[in-house]
Order: sequence, then structure tokens, then C-alpha cells
Amino acid sequence: MNKLSHLELNIKIKKPIDKVWASLVDWHSQSDWMLQTKVWSELDQDRTVKNGKGVLIFAFTGLFPSLYPKIRIGILDTMEITRFKPPVLCEVVHIGRVIRGTGKFELKKSKDGTIFNWQEDLVAHPVFLLVMKPLLLLGVWISLRRFARQLTR
Repeated sequence: MNKLSHLELNIKIKKPIDKVWASLVDWHSQSDWMLQTKVWSELDQDRTVKNGKGVLIFAFTGLFPSLYPKIRIGILDTMEITRFKPPVLCEVVHIGRVIRGTGKFELKKSKDGTIFNWQEDLVAHPVFLLVMKPLLLLGVWISLRRFARQLTR
């Protein structure tokens, strides 16, 4: 039986929303801050920003992500952008074999920068979610902190 699990994290970033957005949708550079993950899209950066909806994004998470596809010890997460509203919202649907569900990131202006909200609603076997949910939340928390540090250097 499959089960839906909601995951959500927020982080404050002391940078303007436009700068945070530009860094966030630079899919290739997500590999620099997303823990053990190599990220790419089917389009180059300029076309992705202009034509967000329908664009495919790929994220390989595992051992030696920089060596993908030569070494494939991990999970390939394939996502399609379903809603794209620069500079505040990107929603995706996970369409891979292992990871299914929806995800989004949303940016909101704050008095001293930007609040980055990350959410996932994943469908998986309950045992998989029981084991993976805490690890996934920890990995994303570390990644979001790395992203914020990268932007404020």
C-alpha cells in the first residue's frame, strides 16, 4: 500500500527575492549545494526561466553523483514543472520510477531578505517513508543551509 507523506522546511536568506530566485532556478548550480546530488534540466538556463512550465528537471542523488551516469548507485528523481511564477513559485510533479508525488518551492519577501519554503508530498510504501523521511528532511535541511550560505558570501 502506498502512503502520502508531507515534508516541509523554511529558511530565511538575507538576500533580495530576485537574487534568491535566480540562484534557485539555475538548475545546474543546485549540484553545488544540494547534498550528494547532481541536478540538470532538459533546457539551458535562459530558456528554462522563460518557459518554466513543462520543463523536465533531473536530480540524481546517491554515491558519487558527479560521476552519473557512469556510476549509478542512488536514485534518479525526474520532475516536470507544472507551475512557474518567477520570482515566487515553482511547482513540480515527480514522475520517476521511485519518487512520486508533488513538490514546490515558494519565496516570500521578508523585511530583511527572503523566506524560502520547500515542500514535498511524496507517495511511497509506508516502510520506505518511515526510514527515508527523517534522512530526507535532514539532507534537505543541510542543503538549504548550504544554499543560504552560498548566497550570503
